[in-house]
Amino acid sequence: MPEWVRLLGDQALRWYWLGRVLSLVAASVVLVATPIAVYQQTGSALWVSALVAVHGLPYLVLGPVAGAVADRNDRTVVLRSCELVTALAVGTLPVAAAFGGLTPVHVVVAVAVARTAFVFADAANFGLVPALAPPGRLAAVTALLFATSSVVEMVGPGIVGALSAFLPAPSTIAVGACASVLAVLCFQRGRLPRGAAAASEVPAGMYRAILDGARWLVSHRRVRSTILLGVAVTASQGVFVSQVVPWTVRRLDVPAGGGTTGMLFAAWAVGGLVATVVVPIATRRRTERSVAFAGLWVAAAGAIGCGFATVVPVALALTVLWGSGYLSVVLATVVWRQLATPDRLRSRVNTAARMAAYGVGYPLGGLLGGWATTLSGPHVAIGGAGIVIAAVAALGLRGLRGSGRGRG
Repeated sequence: MPEWVRLLGDQALRWYWLGRVLSLVAASVVLVATPIAVYQQTGSALWVSALVAVHGLPYLVLGPVAGAVADRNDRTVVLRSCELVTALAVGTLPVAAAFGGLTPVHVVVAVAVARTAFVFADAANFGLVPALAPPGRLAAVTALLFATSSVVEMVGPGIVGALSAFLPAPSTIAVGACASVLAVLCFQRGRLPRGAAAASEVPAGMYRAILDGARWLVSHRRVRSTILLGVAVTASQGVFVSQVVPWTVRRLDVPAGGGTTGMLFAAWAVGGLVATVVVPIATRRRTERSVAFAGLWVAAAGAIGCGFATVVPVALALTVLWGSGYLSVVLATVVWRQLATPDRLRSRVNTAARMAAYGVGYPLGGLLGGWATTLSGPHVAIGGAGIVIAAVAALGLRGLRGSGRGRG
């Protein structure tokens, strides 16, 4: 029997997983259908850019607050409330369209509210997953959730795009709102663990709660190191995403409008799925630290190899390697942090890590990749990302020393 089937035999985890799937479906709908709605109304790329910007801003602005709120309150209630807010915010769009009152400002505001709710829900999830995982199976549960996310993110936008060809954008958005409502019902049905016990250990006052988490993080070197590793590989992802088209055209010598770019993105996703299988097995035999550093070397080899690749089949194979190393590091460091962090701090510490990776590492990688490509070509940007990862791995090898599985 596959391990994921055994894991989903647990009723609470099964309903939680199904709720996460539906929440991801709703997010895919918002990601694809709302830009279509805005562009159909305005014909303006600037409006679409504004919509994309509000996807990332809430995490940068509210990440520390969300972590403190999730650690202080019942995380199950936070999760359900945030999903309900998402359903209501997104649901206002098709209702307004039905009465002829949908405006681009309304779409941007609704997406901003939904993405803000996502930040708080994400913080709650960080604390809930360890409580839901069976003893000794945290890596397997984390891998299952990441694998599910990868599949939905690969398949979801394509399905939503196809749906948008037959339905008006507001009708497609209504499907996303319904998915969020169903997610709330799943979280309710699952009788998820309550987080009130940990809340009593969180200092009163938002500032004190945030400062408490920051002090703990600063004082635990090995947990801090997981954030550095995450930033390094996420920056390399930023290089890949931002430079894959120039790399395809200028190094692999194929047209930008062909299918090669999509194949490279698919290869990256396949590598991630490989990691979700390998990491749970590896963490049974090695510490999370060892697996994370091994993933760094794999990612470095893949990226450096991509820098030298000049033919598509080789580039695809090396991209799979790079993607598998990337997600291996992400998975291993998430589990490493979860095991090393007290329950009362999990939401704050992991939210800080997410902010550093996707608020700093990812955009920094994109910017530096563009700069390197402008100066020397995309192969230098991509190969350089691998060299940086290798340097981080070499400098961080001392983090492998010490005893204790997953300790900070």
